[in-house]
Amino acid sequence: SSGINAEYGGMQEYIKPVEDMITEKFIPALFGQPITPFIRRVVALPARHGGMGIPILSRMAEQEYETSNRVTRDLVQLMQGADPNSEIEEWESREELWKLEFQSILDDPSCTLEFCKILQQATEKCSSSWLTVLPLQRYGFALNKGEFRDSLLLRYGMELPHLPDSCACGEAYTINHALNCHVGGFIIIRHNTVRDLLAGYLSNVCANVEVEPRLQAIEGEEFGTRSALTGENSRPDIKARGIYRPGQHAFFDVKVLNPNSASYAKLTTEKVYTNAERAKRALYNDRIQHIERGTFTPLIFSVTGGIGPEAKTFIRILCQKIAHKSQQDYSNVSNFVKCKISFAIRRMVLLCIRGTRTKKNNNIVNEDDFEFGCFESRLI
Repeated sequence: SSGINAEYGGMQEYIKPVEDMITEKFIPALFGQPITPFIRRVVALPARHGGMGIPILSRMAEQEYETSNRVTRDLVQLMQGADPNSEIEEWESREELWKLEFQSILDDPSCTLEFCKILQQATEKCSSSWLTVLPLQRYGFALNKGEFRDSLLLRYGMELPHLPDSCACGEAYTINHALNCHVGGFIIIRHNTVRDLLAGYLSNVCANVEVEPRLQAIEGEEFGTRSALTGENSRPDIKARGIYRPGQHAFFDVKVLNPNSASYAKLTTEKVYTNAERAKRALYNDRIQHIERGTFTPLIFSVTGGIGPEAKTFIRILCQKIAHKSQQDYSNVSNFVKCKISFAIRRMVLLCIRGTRTKKNNNIVNEDDFEFGCFESRLI
């Protein structure tokens, strides 16, 4: 054992140059800018704990050596003719060690309240799918260099380069503003992309799937909530028959929100999800239950990749039905569907930030005028 210790100690001089190269060259190349020692600790965490899974080699080598000693201790004792220890020593699992490191990072003086919230959002299920999956273009799992770099910077709340100073709406251009501004129609595109993706998966296992279904007209009915929608043009996002019960219509309404908006500053991400679900239910639930005799489920997603509680339940049921119908393993179906949702949201978030917003130009000729314009100008 002493010989192995000596050999391990001599490894440090070989590990350090590699670690320096990773810290000073490789990781900054991914981010497009230098990183602080604090961020280096963060990216060393596994992706499920908000990191990138790029370990600090010197620390990892020490941990791996200790793990090897513990695993082989009984075997060594048997080989030496001694009885192994009968008592099972309780060691913290590797997962528990990562949790301790994660908490240590949150307690670090360099960790602001804002970064603490961002890092906790990065630990949500599905928020790291785009980072851990192989970039296979045929499945839509590939980001280009700029998209990947922007996604990393967003993941850790770092400034993105080459952003405009002001928005087309006249406000100062910030990440939060870009994710909330309706000028340019990107917020609607973001919503519709997720809606259409879910409707497509529902059509694989349900009959009568309809996007933006018209609800039956109200003829004097009253509802318990004052905020319930009663207009003739009130439409949820999706209707599907038989997802929960045979023959019963289920209605869904999608929302992709920004949990870091100023209006959510004092709320935890979990509270933001539950508040959004409650607000959607207040709009649709009574009308759909009492008039349509159906069920209503709010599907809340976050621009950071997180999924609300009711949406998680819906996706689980949806994936179970897809797995049963296609005779495939549930875990594979679930992982794939969640990854597709993650990439859909990721691309739309980048569109909101990098997309060009311009005010409507009323001087542009409408499509209906093209034929007349060619005739009038004798354009052949």
